[in-house]
Amino acid sequence: MKSMAQHIITQKLKQLTIQDIKTYSTKYGITVSDKEAAQIVGELKSTSYNPLKTEDRMKMLKRLGKITSPQTAQKVNRILHQLAKEHGVENWLK
Repeated sequence: MKSMAQHIITQKLKQLTIQDIKTYSTKYGITVSDKEAAQIVGELKSTSYNPLKTEDRMKMLKRLGKITSPQTAQKVNRILHQLAKEHGVENWLK
């Protein structure tokens, strides 16, 4: 089940739009500018990181921190954790 979920999550990340990022950020009370959202979407579409694997997630967040800012990478991490919590799979991000 977890491997299927990993595949679905990875595919979903590649399909996120700027508006999706903005919607999630608003939902979770995290300020993300349009420019940051565009940079996040661009990075997610161009990589194959598995956010459920700690090593991959840290690589992804470091890369996002370099192309946007460390604060934006922290925002993305908070959004990922909020989404995982909402869907009852927060233990997968440990």
